Amino acid sequence: MVSAAAVWGTCLGAFVWVLDEARTSIKALDEYRPKIGSKVFSADGELLGEFTTESRELVSLSEMPLHLQKAFIATEDDAFFEHRGVRLGAIVNAAVYMLQTGRVRGGSTITQQLARNIEPLDVGQERTVQRKLREAVTALLIERQFTKDEILELYLNQIFLGISAHGVEAAAQQYFAKPSTDLTLAEAALLAGLTRAPNKNEPFTYPDNARSRRTIVLRQMLHNGFITQQEYDAAVEESVEDSVVTPEERASLDAEHRKYWGPNRFHAPYFAEEVRGFILRRLAKDEVFEDGLEIHTTLDMRLQQAAEKVLFAALDEFDAKKLENLKKAGREDEFVPVSGALVCLDNRPPHQGFVRALVGGRDFQRQKFNMATQAKRQPGSSIKPFVWAAAIDNRMTPSTIVIDEPFQRRDGAGRLWDPQNFGGKHEGPITLRRALEKSINIVSIKIVEQLGMPTVRSYLQRAGFREPIDDVVGLTLGLGTPETTVLDQCVVYSAIADGGLRYDPVMITEIRDRDGFPAYEYAREAPVRAFPEDVAYVVTYLLQGVCSARGTGARTLKLGRPCAGKTGTTNDSRNVWFCGFTPEYTCVVWLGYSDNRPLGRGKDYTGGRLACPVWTEFMRQAHEGIPISDFRPPPTVRYYQVDLDTGVLEGSFREAFVEGTSPPLELPPEALAYYTGEPAASELAGEY
Repeated sequence: MVSAAAVWGTCLGAFVWVLDEARTSIKALDEYRPKIGSKVFSADGELLGEFTTESRELVSLSEMPLHLQKAFIATEDDAFFEHRGVRLGAIVNAAVYMLQTGRVRGGSTITQQLARNIEPLDVGQERTVQRKLREAVTALLIERQFTKDEILELYLNQIFLGISAHGVEAAAQQYFAKPSTDLTLAEAALLAGLTRAPNKNEPFTYPDNARSRRTIVLRQMLHNGFITQQEYDAAVEESVEDSVVTPEERASLDAEHRKYWGPNRFHAPYFAEEVRGFILRRLAKDEVFEDGLEIHTTLDMRLQQAAEKVLFAALDEFDAKKLENLKKAGREDEFVPVSGALVCLDNRPPHQGFVRALVGGRDFQRQKFNMATQAKRQPGSSIKPFVWAAAIDNRMTPSTIVIDEPFQRRDGAGRLWDPQNFGGKHEGPITLRRALEKSINIVSIKIVEQLGMPTVRSYLQRAGFREPIDDVVGLTLGLGTPETTVLDQCVVYSAIADGGLRYDPVMITEIRDRDGFPAYEYAREAPVRAFPEDVAYVVTYLLQGVCSARGTGARTLKLGRPCAGKTGTTNDSRNVWFCGFTPEYTCVVWLGYSDNRPLGRGKDYTGGRLACPVWTEFMRQAHEGIPISDFRPPPTVRYYQVDLDTGVLEGSFREAFVEGTSPPLELPPEALAYYTGEPAASELAGEY
């Protein structure tokens, strides 16, 4: 027979073990830091969204309305302010029930629930006598260590309330689209009714269950004297369906750039996804999703909203016309929505390279693929400014004459290559300025041939063209056949805008932990010199001509301030671009289909006709309130009065030249020969 001493010793040992475990739990509670998602903010302080595995918002007890606190106390523990952590009667009743049925049931106080539910305490969720005993001892120690208000605040901030909401603040936002401080009595009671089987009582899917549980909570509040009969009657009559936000209302809130509901939904979602990828390459996953970081980004929400509004309106207009034409032809089943992307970078010191707006598609929920950063598309004629930059840096000038004429070469296999200008016409002798303004393909090809493809390629790469350009590209480089992304295209254009210096794109300025200490701070790296400052300015001056009445970007005149840019249209109008800048911002707009099908045929489907108006309207809105400024030439730029058409000195047009170069006094022999009818060197020769 086991002695009484042995039994006593066993019980004492068990009690000491439970007490020691409970003390360990108290230490864990004292150090408890709930899982909090990382909030992402725009440069102007607007919350873009939260990276999280749980939707949780921490608020102090003083911020919670009293009727919200009383709703939970009434339904979960009406003697909360009277007991010391456990209720002896409830424990006895639970023990009797266990002896009679062999099963363990509730009776836990709010303090016991806190001990059970906070993960770091590791009390466990299994329903055993050992667990209940440890939970009770832990609750008693919690009551000695913390005040009632501290216990209630912890409880209300961590309790699971359905779908993805942990805590009353997240639940208030999730169900009612409002902070907990604004909850009505009926709404507070509805939340309190979710504590038992929250996902079976949540009001979106189970409004009848939610209403029934809400009535029980209100009845308990009335019974405890927490509310009056009049308050009870009014709250019971309040409609559940009318109080919670509908999916349509939530979508409308999203469209108006208010807060998204649920974890990991964002304003500017394509930008946010780029931010997430950047952070996860530098920080551990649990840091990003559980440690409550504050991520401050470069995004300007005013510009982002303008970008989305302008781009989406243009895409909708294009789709409407396309669908109308298809219906007339009886082919409406062929309709596919067009896609588009827009990126805007800051040019102003010290923020060069800061991404101020990024739109990677029309609907992130339907298409996660980012057309601004992941889609690789041919830039077409928008590559030409870099061909011209190579020319200017190699002693050519805006007045240099190139003969635009039929051009043919054979490739290594003997196949004939016969590139054409848009429209199929040739201009004859033409200056580099006028060739760029008119986007003459043959001139671009001839420059690449004269300088050598590797030379021109090196300018693109230094400017930030990241995709590899193989030698097999050959002279087609001048037509923009190598693929790039919208973001990279914006970077290379900003290198021109920033005086030949390439600043890589920046999306995050700093990351702070939940205590406000820096976890990451952006440190500007020295920019890369893509080409000399005077070369960048002369190219800018040429691109201002593209944006004049003479050029393919004439629609930018509506901007009403100095700007420079270039159109781009690839074969069959599969991609249309406008890439340009002001002294303040660089922006690139792309339109095309996700599956790379043609947009259409003819002059109505060009970069100048489709992308340029989007760029112009966005930049008009982006520059609202910004004083008009002009591009500033460096001291090594010289100006001469030349003839606009021939480039010859002594004309009425003020042209810019790199120091050490100047306009010719007369037309070169090859131009004179062309005009006098002598044979031009257009016979087959060489390889491309």
